[in-house]
Amino acid sequence: MTLSFQSVQIWPPPWPFPLRPSLAAWAEPLVQPEIMEAAGLAAATLVLLAAAWWVRRLRWPLLAAAGLSAWFGAPGLGLLLVPAYPTSFHTSPTGFTAGSVARGQAVYVRHCQSCHGPEGRGDGPEASRQAVPPADLAAEHLWDHPDGDLFWWVSRGMVAVDGRPAMPGFADKLSDTERWEVIDFLHANAAGAELARTGLWPHGFMAPDMAATCGDGRRTSLSQLRGAPVHIVVEGADGVAQGGTSPTLVIGGGRPSASVCVVDDPAARQALAVTLGLSADDITGSQFLVSPEGWLLGHWYQGGAPAADSLVFVAETLRNVCLSSPARSHASHR
Repeated sequence: MTLSFQSVQIWPPPWPFPLRPSLAAWAEPLVQPEIMEAAGLAAATLVLLAAAWWVRRLRWPLLAAAGLSAWFGAPGLGLLLVPAYPTSFHTSPTGFTAGSVARGQAVYVRHCQSCHGPEGRGDGPEASRQAVPPADLAAEHLWDHPDGDLFWWVSRGMVAVDGRPAMPGFADKLSDTERWEVIDFLHANAAGAELARTGLWPHGFMAPDMAATCGDGRRTSLSQLRGAPVHIVVEGADGVAQGGTSPTLVIGGGRPSASVCVVDDPAARQALAVTLGLSADDITGSQFLVSPEGWLLGHWYQGGAPAADSLVFVAETLRNVCLSSPARSHASHR
């Protein structure tokens, strides 16, 4: 199978090594002491090497000591290395838009759902026929893998620890763009699953970008409105704030005004529904709050949203920000 690099030819170049650095192990309290000890030994190795360079009469004893220090420290530092692939440091070129999420969902339904299931939990109708059970793509582990690793696996497939094929590759069936878009859908779907588990989106999870037209005829997008909180309203919502200090994007109806822009991206409703773990028909009247950084912070269903400029709205927003743990940021898909 030949892997196409059409979308990633210029930068960064393919990673040439079988391992790459990663701080994922540092999140495990049980291994932190071993990593700290290894870091200390690594520092000692550098000091001994520097001393060997300057103190020539003790060069060989110092080099021997440096070698021993490196020998004992290497296993601990090895915890900071994980398997790598040629595309490990590549990031998605899609911009994580509503369109890319919706198109990725269509690709997922055609090529992935039969094994991974409609919600990505590895429970599709073909799952029981696989030699290796399909992965749960809605579980938290998805956030531990960078875009580039996911792209490699979608392209080339996966092999289990015992060598059995775990998943086929799709480089010969899907274009580069389609593979990146299905990864966008997987991120949005996993965010919806985490919202269902915890009541919160992953910290730093970006809202899908979407295009809109404002009252003065100006074309804009959600990403262009960063720097201020944005209120997103799906048609049918009650009490849409007018004239507030924050921009409002309305999906599916309404007229543009000075503070209200109408989203004309047909995929916007579907993409936001994925982040809620719902169908597009089930989010009529829903409202969303997007942070100045572009993160999804809060959502309310029909009739449940406070006025956008009220103290209740601000308090609810701050509650969501404070409860979102900064230790698990998932903005890398951008």
